[in-house]
This record gives sequence, structure tokens and C-alpha cells, in this order.
Amino acid sequence: MDDRIIDFNELKNKARDKDVDKFESYIYELYYSLSQGQLSMAEMMTKINKYMQENNISQEKFMNIQKEMMKRYGVDMNNIEGQIKNMGIDLNAYGLGTNYEELRKTIGFQEKYKGRLNVSNITKYSIDNAKNKIQIILDKENVMILSSGKIDLTDNELNEFLVSYKKVIDDKQLNIDLCENVSEYKY
Repeated sequence: MDDRIIDFNELKNKARDKDVDKFESYIYELYYSLSQGQLSMAEMMTKINKYMQENNISQEKFMNIQKEMMKRYGVDMNNIEGQIKNMGIDLNAYGLGTNYEELRKTIGFQEKYKGRLNVSNITKYSIDNAKNKIQIILDKENVMILSSGKIDLTDNELNEFLVSYKKVIDDKQLNIDLCENVSEYKY
């Protein structure tokens, strides 16, 4: 009796040659339209997403198809970091990782929660003075002020910071969430 376990997810997400051939043909058509000015980059991404839906391709399978397609052109995604370093580029110097497994996990997580996830670029700022010990999180006109204690809104440093930030976003109204007595735990 054979004790091997069959992982159907792995089989479902495996990139077969026919999948790669079909996607390669489709992507060449899109790139041709893009180069002719008939298609914008945003429209191209929309068409790729539609292609994935119509062909029932998950994010993980899509990554595997791209990975196999890149192998055809001499780029091994499992050794991409070494190949990039050989070209004299150090992505880690820019804070960019090239670990394919981490990328695959992130994409899988985003696919699982895609309906409720909102990825954004935030900025953090800290104030530690006699009136406040706070962390400020900025996301466009949304501002979150966190403190493990009480937040003193009469703090000049806090108010100067908020006035300066408001100027950066063209004097749009700030939506400020105050989070006092915030506790923290390790999970």
C-alpha cells in the first residue's frame, strides 16, 4: 500500500505547458496592443484579471504560470536574487526582497481576503514629550493618534505637526481617530 498523500491544491495550482502556452500567447497580444497605443497599462491589468477569472486561475496558479514562462526565457525565479546580484543590482539596499516564497504567501493571503483588504501606503510619526507619548499614523486625510495613556490635544508639538501635515494634503479636512489607553500584546 502506498502511504503518499495527494495534495489537490498543489495539483490545482500547477502550471501545465498548455496553461503557459495559452497565457504566453495572450500576454503577447496584450503587449502588442500596448505598444501600438491601443491599450493602457491599467486596461492591460484589467484584461489580465478578466483572463484569470474566465480561465479559473488562482493567484498562486498565476504566479506558477509566470514562473514557468520566465524559465522559458532563462530566468529562474528560485534563483532570481542571485541573478539580479550578478547584474550588479542589490535590491536589499532599497528594502526590496526577492524571496519568491514570501511573495507567494503574501499573494495567497491577499487572494483569500481580497474583498476586505485595503492595501495603502502609510506614514508614521512619534511624539514623546512632557504632554504626550503618542504614535501618529497618516493615510491621506485619515489620521490615527495612538497612546497607551490619555492624549493631550493642547500639545503644541502635536498641533504644529497636524497643521503642517494638513498643508501637505492641500488643506483637506483631516479625519482624526483618537485611540487612548491602547494596550498591546504579542500574538
